Amino acid sequence: MATEGDAAVFSVFRLLRLAEDLESDAVAINYASAFLDMLPACIERLLSTVRRGNTAAAMDTVLSLKVRSFMVGGLAMEQSCRALEKCLSDGAPSSAVTAAQHVAKEAHALRLALEEFLRQ
Repeated sequence: MATEGDAAVFSVFRLLRLAEDLESDAVAINYASAFLDMLPACIERLLSTVRRGNTAAAMDTVLSLKVRSFMVGGLAMEQSCRALEKCLSDGAPSSAVTAAQHVAKEAHALRLALEEFLRQ
């Protein structure tokens, strides 16, 4: 399992649980692949909406990212999404920009870890 700091970047256990729940490894792998496909555009949309101060669109995007990162085992990214969600809820635009940049950083780390896992 890849780790960074105290929070795991990627935990395979969530994908294994998804495969078990759906009784299909292929579905879990396809979900992880689809997550990787949508991630760059979703991060770009998040950064753009936060910078423009579009709180509703930013909240919609970060909630989607939070749930999806949870499902693929992106522990650090999920935590970063929670922090951004709080900044948006609190009406703290400068903190939201910083938090969104942190989400993007965690997304990059998760992408690398998940791609490595899927190559195995």
